[in-house]
Amino acid sequence: MFKILIVEDESSIRTIISKYLSKYDIKCIEAENGVKALDLFIKNKDSIDLIIMDVMMPEMNGIECTKKVRKISDVPIIMLTAKSEDEDEIEGLEVGANDFITKPFNLEVLLLRIKKLINLDNKNDLELIKEQRCIRKNGRLIELTKKEYLILEYFFANPNVVLTRDQILNRVWGIDYFGDDRVVDTNIKRIRKKIDEDKKYIKTYSGTGYIFVK
Repeated sequence: MFKILIVEDESSIRTIISKYLSKYDIKCIEAENGVKALDLFIKNKDSIDLIIMDVMMPEMNGIECTKKVRKISDVPIIMLTAKSEDEDEIEGLEVGANDFITKPFNLEVLLLRIKKLINLDNKNDLELIKEQRCIRKNGRLIELTKKEYLILEYFFANPNVVLTRDQILNRVWGIDYFGDDRVVDTNIKRIRKKIDEDKKYIKTYSGTGYIFVK
């Protein structure tokens, strides 16, 4: 499931967008201003696939919030505004927005703009980038720790195969490791938070280990 952060000070607009996108297997989280949006994004940075950002908001407007997001992420951003002046669009694009929509807008048009920025038609778009030891999900690079990368590398080499905790321990931590095998579960939990919150790719095989569905 894709996850989108909707940043809009009007709750009715947030609700309309969220309900519409939910029909397309898109989960939405919401913020009413830039301050709350930035906090939410930092906490969920590795699982958010796109941001819909209103320009005119209290506390922190969309331009300032986009500037701050761009310092830590290249997540796609679609900006919304009630204005039609070229200056707003230019400023939004200059600070790093990928697209721009003027209110009122058609929800189908919004969906098409989203589809242009993230691959909604490919729900298994995971690619392991060996050179950078990271993973690409729906075109976006996600950082991994060394152990997270090695676990995923093992999964990618053995798709649709049950891998026991002992096998994962031996492959990633080495046969001389004598610690608790729960370290595997801890790292799987971190990986899921980054790329697989719905547990679509990594399935738990009760009492044994895990299966990577590819």
